[in-house]
Amino acid sequence: MKKIFLSFLFAAASWLAMEAMSIATAPGELQRSIGDKAVSQLVVTGSLDVRDFAFIADSLTCLSSLNLSGAEIAAYSCSGNECYFGHRGRFEAGVLPRYAFFGSRLHSLVLPAGLRVVGEAAVAACEELEDIAIPETVMEIGDYAFSASRLKCIALGSRVIGDGAFAGCTSLVSVAIGNAVREIGNRAFAGCEALATVDVAAGSELATIGDEAFSGTALTHFNFALCPSVEKVGKWAFAGTKIASISFPRNLSEIPEGVCFGNQAAVSIALPECAEEVGNYAFYGNSMAGNALSIPANVAYIGDNAFEDAHPALVKALPLAVPELGKEVFRGMNEDSSTPLFVAKEMIEAYKNAGQWCDFDIKDISGTIAPSVDNEVAVKISITGSVLQIIATDNITCANIFDEAGLLCAAIRDTGCEASTSIAHITSPVMIVDVTLRNGATRKLKILKH
Repeated sequence: MKKIFLSFLFAAASWLAMEAMSIATAPGELQRSIGDKAVSQLVVTGSLDVRDFAFIADSLTCLSSLNLSGAEIAAYSCSGNECYFGHRGRFEAGVLPRYAFFGSRLHSLVLPAGLRVVGEAAVAACEELEDIAIPETVMEIGDYAFSASRLKCIALGSRVIGDGAFAGCTSLVSVAIGNAVREIGNRAFAGCEALATVDVAAGSELATIGDEAFSGTALTHFNFALCPSVEKVGKWAFAGTKIASISFPRNLSEIPEGVCFGNQAAVSIALPECAEEVGNYAFYGNSMAGNALSIPANVAYIGDNAFEDAHPALVKALPLAVPELGKEVFRGMNEDSSTPLFVAKEMIEAYKNAGQWCDFDIKDISGTIAPSVDNEVAVKISITGSVLQIIATDNITCANIFDEAGLLCAAIRDTGCEASTSIAHITSPVMIVDVTLRNGATRKLKILKH
């Protein structure tokens, strides 16, 4: 009995010893080095290629920890009927093959230090993988690369984040976007229902946010001020989030369809000064909680149901021509009582005769206080006789006064919170006042000269 027991202990010790291994290998040689051992922890150095990844996926079913930090991925070209991960042809060097770890049971994965690309769905559906460090050398994260994994926090510095790259990562709570990231693909973080924080690095080069990129997340803020290079925001990009204050890049001319659809937490909406069009359902269901809504001067069209069930305290329409409206743009806004709509005096009749606009309580904006949509920054303009007065919540760095044709007629520089100038020489009945404050805030307001 004692002999049998000692034999059992020896066998168990031998089995445990085989669980953890460190292997220095050459491309295609990993299987030969490991054989049929039951490995749970593996450190690989040297070089490996797609054949080795196929061996890991097919044969190392007990593997829970894999460290490839000291390894590099070599290129490999298939010959004949060779096929790996559903692909025939060439596998490039420095690229983690697509589907390489799809659905694996890894708890810990350390990627190669010199990795350039994470392939399509390479680490997708890894339900036990909670943390991963993406090397700084990675320039592109492929489509669905980490989708439906159990990641909790992630830091990204890759130039391109592919479509659906982290979609359905329901445990993901925070993402750090490095300043080298230029493109966030369609549905990149869609369905990450616990994702509440996305931190954007100062000086970000981010230029594109794809369709539905953050839809269905718990996101509470997104600071576009830190990524001034953004040129495109996709449709439904922030739909169903919990962002309270919405302020898009100043140079965005088109507010996309459904961009903030169903965001009931939104109490403040600041449309960019360059906006010319607001897409269908853009702010459907955004509460606005009694704050002001300002329609910028260049807006020519507002799409179907764009502000349905929004309830601002007042609306200011600054365009010099009545914007064309889609279907039921303001549905629910004026049902109980008419919301005040402030427009230029000479435009009152045009708004009263325009469908949907006529449901508002239309008032003259001339000479009235023009509060900012941002409750922390306000600029008020009034005209007394031939003097224009500006009162702001911070020192005024500059204020430029343009006539209706866009010609500069007067300028104010570096004053306190109050400034005034004569406008007796301005013959245009409509003026545009462009104010910049010391804190960097800017306001462009249209006023009617008495």
